[in-house]
Amino acid sequence: DVKRLPKSPAPPKFGRKMSAAQRERATHICVDCGFVYALPTPFEDQDKDYACPQCSAPRSRFSKYDAETGRAVGGVSTPIVTTVATVAGLAGMAYYIAQIL
Repeated sequence: DVKRLPKSPAPPKFGRKMSAAQRERATHICVDCGFVYALPTPFEDQDKDYACPQCSAPRSRFSKYDAETGRAVGGVSTPIVTTVATVAGLAGMAYYIAQIL
């Protein structure tokens, strides 16, 4: 027996085409939910504690946005700590397995 959840409305900017004025102002995109920042106030002028109005992600989760292609420019790269920890973990597992065999 599957429980049916009520349908929720789509987020305000999700799946909507932007007007020419919005496309001109679109400078950043939230990498978590895809919210395109196209407000009249420039993104750089927003407070440090600015959060995504759609998903409440912090300002650091926004990336530059190319309105022509509709994609993020550059994006967010994997932190070096995550890469080093993954490599160290794999090396540790390989050493442990080599000791067992």
